[in-house]
Amino acid sequence: MDPRAERKQKKKKKSGVRTKFMIESLRKDYYALRDENDRLREIVQNNLPKDVADGILADCFDLTSPSAKITSVDDIDAKMQGMGIDEGDEDED
Repeated sequence: MDPRAERKQKKKKKSGVRTKFMIESLRKDYYALRDENDRLREIVQNNLPKDVADGILADCFDLTSPSAKITSVDDIDAKMQGMGIDEGDEDED
């Protein structure tokens, strides 16, 4: 393999590793925010009258928004399959 192709392959591996770490970091952030969101929703429901809580939650959680189409980071991860980020790319020669 010529040196240029070898460098390109190493850069691709490093990029894949960075991407995998970024995805894992975003996954952790997502689940932490989702847990916080659940706690806040519960506080609103437990401490306000039902009609007021329902109005607030309806304004905050629009299930028709484009962001509601993906239910978890795992769905995003599944959609990213095939982007050249394979298991084992972490191994550095």
